[in-house]
Amino acid sequence: MRHESTVVISASPGEVWAVLADVPGWPGWTPTVSSVAALDGELRVGHRFRVKQPGVAAAVWDVVEVEPGSSFSWATRFAGGRMVASHWIRPADSGSEVRLQIDYSGGLAPLLTPLVSGRIRRFVEAEAAALKRECESPTRNDR
Repeated sequence: MRHESTVVISASPGEVWAVLADVPGWPGWTPTVSSVAALDGELRVGHRFRVKQPGVAAAVWDVVEVEPGSSFSWATRFAGGRMVASHWIRPADSGSEVRLQIDYSGGLAPLLTPLVSGRIRRFVEAEAAALKRECESPTRNDR
């Protein structure tokens, strides 16, 4: 199962990366994340983050790939599956294009898809919209 959302943001890739790479700061701008604890420090391959989302049990996400300034992916395992969330930023004429993608796989994926697909899709879309709002906020540079 895959869900993705792409959004154009009127901010430079560097500005978008600053928001996206500050994972512990996510609860301040996206309604899809209630809390984040950096278990190993900054966003680097091999580091882990405990993420709590509304209506979902907390999960530990392992960073599996980072291209500073342009992308990162992390993964979590749970009963019957593995979820990989990827985040890409690329320059666009009006600022940046951001693509967020969730891939869910595993033995129970076909059974769980009808139960979780709608929520995952809503979370990905809400996160993309919230990232756009945060990066385009006139007060962003005042923080």
